[in-house]
Amino acid sequence: MRPRRALAIDTGASHVACGAFAVDASGKLRLERFSLEPFDSDPAQETRWTAQIAQVAAAISAREGLSGAAELAVPGHLALTKFIQTPAIHRSKRGRIIQFEASQNIPHPLADVVWDYLVVADDGKDLEIMLAAAKTDSMDALCVAAEAAGFSIERAIPAALALYDGFRYNYPEITGAVLVANVGARSTHLLFMDAGRFLVRTFALGGNAVTQALAEELQIPFARAEDLKKQVLAGTSGPISDARLSNAAERASQNFCARLQMEISRSLVNFGRQSTAEQPSGLFLAGGGSQIEALPALLSAKLNLPVARYDSLRRVELSPEAAMAGAKSAAPMLADLVGLAAQLAGRNQSSINLLPPALGKALNVRRRQPVLIAATALLAASILPPIWHYDRLATTAQTKANEIDRQLVPLRAVERGNADRLQQIERATQEIAALQRALEAKSNWIGFLAELQSRLGKVEDVWLEKLAVIRDSSDEFAPANHRALRLEPTPETVEPKDHGSRQKNRPARSTVNRIATPPSHPLRLLLSGRLLDKNNPISNVSSDSYERANRLLASFAGSRFVAAVENERFDNSQPGILHFDFTLLISPQQPL
Repeated sequence: MRPRRALAIDTGASHVACGAFAVDASGKLRLERFSLEPFDSDPAQETRWTAQIAQVAAAISAREGLSGAAELAVPGHLALTKFIQTPAIHRSKRGRIIQFEASQNIPHPLADVVWDYLVVADDGKDLEIMLAAAKTDSMDALCVAAEAAGFSIERAIPAALALYDGFRYNYPEITGAVLVANVGARSTHLLFMDAGRFLVRTFALGGNAVTQALAEELQIPFARAEDLKKQVLAGTSGPISDARLSNAAERASQNFCARLQMEISRSLVNFGRQSTAEQPSGLFLAGGGSQIEALPALLSAKLNLPVARYDSLRRVELSPEAAMAGAKSAAPMLADLVGLAAQLAGRNQSSINLLPPALGKALNVRRRQPVLIAATALLAASILPPIWHYDRLATTAQTKANEIDRQLVPLRAVERGNADRLQQIERATQEIAALQRALEAKSNWIGFLAELQSRLGKVEDVWLEKLAVIRDSSDEFAPANHRALRLEPTPETVEPKDHGSRQKNRPARSTVNRIATPPSHPLRLLLSGRLLDKNNPISNVSSDSYERANRLLASFAGSRFVAAVENERFDNSQPGILHFDFTLLISPQQPL
């Protein structure tokens, strides 16, 4: 059996790692080719980050010969991850509810981001969901940079999720509660796992904090401070003769470790509030920022937890080429890279993909190109002989057609006259039909409003605030300033209130600017209203209120006047009240 293969790219704040993986029949990963290229992560050069990614990735591709379809880890400073809980609902309604929750929890308009979700746990009562999002323009720029280097991105997942996949592959025997901290240059992913469930928190604290502190205290460039940090804090060199430099590095290290410990402690408190899981049994450290020699001992003492280095290559076989490229020494930086390839082992494959939609469509086209080219070539080869035969027949037929055409000249003049008369008849028929529809629409409005009142009364505790008519902008019958019908209060009108309650309403009088000849385009009605949750007057409305609102929409969908219900939206920000609006597409068979 031929081994499966995958190309993975990890784009961090200060490095690009690329690896070609394969998996054998037993499900074990093998790193066949590898390259890790660091670059300057000076915060002052943040705007050049994407250009640096493109430059470094192109150098790796040219040097190592790595290119083609690849999977991408989206770094923490680009990807937002958030965990939410919702009541367990049927799969057919899950997408709508999750989209609503995403609009409430993602701090950007959904039209401006690429987002996806993963169901972490489903106990039949509640759903635990991981939301992931990234700005579309940032993802476009990152994927274009990878494409320019020769990598065709097929899947983009948050680095935090790749960390989870990689840990489950490398440590399958650990099933209890455990923490994994991947400390990067710019941000840290803190992963909490327990019995198949997990939570992630990403916070803006990384190894660059040590470098920045050194640069500010010693008044040296960022790049020089980065070299000093690596020389002193990793413990790979002897003591520095300059006590000022050594003391500054030690102070920066201690401050960083203290801040990291506080963030981890704060995260444990938050995890405890979000989950009933037990306290973690240990902490694993990964990432370039975790290589400070004193960090494990300090965190262990402060957190009262065993702390160990995370071995990202624990169950990954290295080829001679990858070993010579320094994969073993770079293991702390490869947690996300291995996580991207973990799906090849047949486990922990997530469904989240932050690839922008436009790039996804282009990818599908590229995948189909070889098949289309082959089919086109085969079709061209098969039709050449018939072309020659039918060309001869066509020549003969054309000669006969020319003779007949000369005989048909007088008859064509008669045909043109008949065509003009038929057009006049068609125009008259259309005008008659339009007048008939207008006559029918006058009585249909009365029936529709009566049915609207009846359906609202069945749901109870619901009222309308707005009803507007939306006609197509190309409507040739209605003027631009006479295309809306609104229910508005008049001196004799009471705003629609709680239908089905003790209060009795007088019917609303519609103020109609003009009812023109009904257009040939579909008519839409925009309705807005509110639904009272009497059982929850001072808190968010319950799922029962959503069900009542959905029943109301379903009842409208069954009306003989309605062809479809569109653009449903809900807002539960007001305690005890569920605001809703939706659009009714009026059936052409029952025009208004």
